[in-house]
Amino acid sequence: MEKHGQVASFCLLLVFDAVELLNEIVKVFLMQLLNFAEAVAIRRRSLEKLFQILDMYDALFGVFPDLEAMVMDEFVCTEAKRVLAGLGRATKATFMEFENAVKRETSSLC
Repeated sequence: MEKHGQVASFCLLLVFDAVELLNEIVKVFLMQLLNFAEAVAIRRRSLEKLFQILDMYDALFGVFPDLEAMVMDEFVCTEAKRVLAGLGRATKATFMEFENAVKRETSSLC
């Protein structure tokens, strides 16, 4: 009977190690995706790129609840929140630049 208990304990350790390993692999890929999203947020703003920023924000916002539930590392969730906020700021800034450009065009026509 004791041997079965040892085998069961060993199997549980293997499963736990596999889950930790999977979490680390997922973390690497998620960080690459978040770095890409951050690069989108901080690059030079233009109206042409607004829809790319909005698409990136929408995608990250949509998967964020699943990300929080799936990832065991709080750092990844914190980074995702930070990148999401950066994409939001980039969207607002792009709209403001567009508004200012429209105002300049309107005032030059009058």
